[in-house]
Amino acid sequence: MKTNLKEINSYTRQLDVTITWNLIEKDYHLEFNRARSRYSMPGFRKGKVPITIVKKNLGPSIDANFAENSINTYYRKALEELQIAPINEASIDNLNFKEGLDLSFTAHFEVHPEVNLPKFKKKFKIKAVRYLPEDVDVEQELTNYQEQHATIKTIESGAESGNFIRGDFQVIDESGLPVSENKLEDQYIRLGFGMFKETAEKVFLGAKVGDEIEVTIHGKDKPLNYKVKVNRVEEQILPELNNELAKTINAKFNTLEELKIQIKENLQVSFDKDHKELIRKEIINYFIDNSKVDAPESMVSIYLNQIKQDLLKRNQQFEEKELHDNYKSHAEWNIKWFLIKDQIIKEEDIDVTDEEIKNKIDEMITQNKENEDKIRDFMKESKNKQNLYNEILNDKLFDNLCDYAKVKVVEQSTNELRKKQAA
Repeated sequence: MKTNLKEINSYTRQLDVTITWNLIEKDYHLEFNRARSRYSMPGFRKGKVPITIVKKNLGPSIDANFAENSINTYYRKALEELQIAPINEASIDNLNFKEGLDLSFTAHFEVHPEVNLPKFKKKFKIKAVRYLPEDVDVEQELTNYQEQHATIKTIESGAESGNFIRGDFQVIDESGLPVSENKLEDQYIRLGFGMFKETAEKVFLGAKVGDEIEVTIHGKDKPLNYKVKVNRVEEQILPELNNELAKTINAKFNTLEELKIQIKENLQVSFDKDHKELIRKEIINYFIDNSKVDAPESMVSIYLNQIKQDLLKRNQQFEEKELHDNYKSHAEWNIKWFLIKDQIIKEEDIDVTDEEIKNKIDEMITQNKENEDKIRDFMKESKNKQNLYNEILNDKLFDNLCDYAKVKVVEQSTNELRKKQAA
């Protein structure tokens, strides 16, 4: 068997394979005799048709079947000899074979591309924002607490801005007729909030139980017309912000000021977790921007297909071309990081021991003693244990890379964050 391997690009290979007739002659004759034994025609007993007639009538199909059946065998042998592991199914072309001649074919396939990492051990620089909470954030959290401990009062005099309306929402067409199977029953809305502002709010002002209101809601794709039957109008009565409310929220607090301090500390903990994730993202961006690696087309295709299947499961509408255009760069980004990460783990010899997995499970149990049996049963499943392994491995990887990173921390108030979100 003769092989010739060509590198088309960093991940695509062309493999030309030739098998000489003397290597396949015996197998071919076995295939020919099997076909002849099953062949019959008028004037001859089954399996006794003269060879010359069999060759004339069946020769081309026997040659084609033998060639097709031989491809897998010799393709696998060629890969073993060359010690190559394709990452996708090969496409076969230039197949040539005829009795008495060599069998040849060409296989195109993809392999994991070579990954050339930057010299990251000499300290690479990244920048990450760390947000600091403002008084307005604390006030918002206090408002959330007030709403959680609010009482509800039924309004009979007519809805006002800020009131809640519970109603049945029926989609209607342009003529005002209901659209079948498009009814949302017992839905809560709040006037002056979300999609029910301005014009969409005005039509509800003064509404009472039993009223039917027609409203147009401007969604992401197109406006929808609803007929809403008002079942209830309610007002939310918020408790006063005082020491008593602080004690109700948590018995360890004696004053509202103590609660505010704790809220601000909790917010900072949350922002610091975001900051840590941002550092990780910037590390990934550094490696993707500074490594030499390509995303194989087959891996991109698989990734896009996974996104497609996820959208189908959620019954979300999409156009094939739009999905490809919108998600291709995202797919390439993730695949490149997957390949880079694998290379770093190999070079840095990062691994997770059984002891580390056991310690992590023990830590989870310590934090959730009442569910110890459930946690242990959950971790007996190989898939869940593998996910925990991957999580620990990922944490160790970033701990390792953070040792090489010089992080410039840019502290900003959440007011800056709000400005960005509003832009």
